[in-house]
Amino acid sequence: MKAKKQKKSGFTLVELMVVAIIVAILAAVAIPLMSGNTDAAMATEGQTGCATVATGIKLWLVEGGDTNSTPAIAELPGISVDNLKGNYFDTYEINSVGGPNTYTITATGRGKAAGKELTMTVADGVVTWSGLVDTDDEE
Repeated sequence: MKAKKQKKSGFTLVELMVVAIIVAILAAVAIPLMSGNTDAAMATEGQTGCATVATGIKLWLVEGGDTNSTPAIAELPGISVDNLKGNYFDTYEINSVGGPNTYTITATGRGKAAGKELTMTVADGVVTWSGLVDTDDEE
């Protein structure tokens, strides 16, 4: 009687190496794309927080806030400091208030955004943004 040959099944080393190379190439392409999305998410979160504070400033002024003083975030109507805590920004500071259409708000980053700041400046109703720069690099 003839012995039956056992059929071997599985992947060869060459096949496994080809798959590993393909996965490495896909990762090399995907990582920079995801990094850009993270930067956009940071900017969006900071802008949303600053806009929330800006709305609070307008309400504060309507309710009799003095333009000669600068309120703390906790003094703004309808805003809790805990409501402003996000993934990237958790500290917002009102730098000056010159009226309902003139003020400056700075958001300071945490976590992946640590050392970054985003500033919203409103001068006579015109909004300008600056920031998302590292503040740790100062010498």
